[in-house]
Amino acid sequence: MVNSKIIKADIIPYNSGHSSLVHSWIDDEKCYYNLCLGKGFPPPENLVDSWQRNGVKSYLIVSGGEPVAYGELWDRPFEMAVEIAHLLVDPARRSLGYGTRMIELLFELASQRKALASVHLNLFVDSKEALNCYLSAGFELVGAANYTTGLKMIRMIK
Repeated sequence: MVNSKIIKADIIPYNSGHSSLVHSWIDDEKCYYNLCLGKGFPPPENLVDSWQRNGVKSYLIVSGGEPVAYGELWDRPFEMAVEIAHLLVDPARRSLGYGTRMIELLFELASQRKALASVHLNLFVDSKEALNCYLSAGFELVGAANYTTGLKMIRMIK
């Protein structure tokens, strides 16, 4: 297993100029389904831009000058939380620790916000890789997801 802490990567805000690159990382039907329960591969060209809305902050991590992963923080004010969603890694860099590093960096960003108690993740597909990624990033399994079939994972902010 790769130690994600040694991965040199910076987190930057997403902008629509990255849309086609991020879209290209959705490389097959399984990836599309695991990402957003998407059906009917290939996904629509405007998919990534359709995720951009109020209460959502989107980010990329850049390593070696190139974007390698995408993820979002969704505001959950009634839960005093944010949720990490739409985590996607460049197919050439999957299983190398970039997903875990993205989650760690998103958690660090979320931890800087005031009035937050926790960061949430939902795992709504049977993916050992995703589960291991989330556990490696310090998240704990706490039960069923609130609004979809699947598992809810939480990491508390200290």
